[in-house]
Amino acid sequence: MSPWFKLLTGIAATGLIANLAYGYETQALLAKLGTKAAIVMAANGVTDGAARWTDERGWHDRVARLSGTADAATRARISAQLGAQPGILAVIWQERAQ
Repeated sequence: MSPWFKLLTGIAATGLIANLAYGYETQALLAKLGTKAAIVMAANGVTDGAARWTDERGWHDRVARLSGTADAATRARISAQLGAQPGILAVIWQERAQ
């Protein structure tokens, strides 16, 4: 068997394993961050809120894209509380405040 074939096979297998591990770990992390976001939003009286963890292109990231009915002060408070949580890179509100 050619050394190049062995090398390319190893690269492909490593990429596949890394991709599967990334998908598994990402889902677990985002579920945990989603729970944190729901708790913080509920504690601040936002009952219709939701957190989304994908960007416009469908890529997963640790940016909380929040929606829900709340005034500007409540949104600022939630943003500060969530931004302080380990694992959350940023907080963005996707709808206008009341």
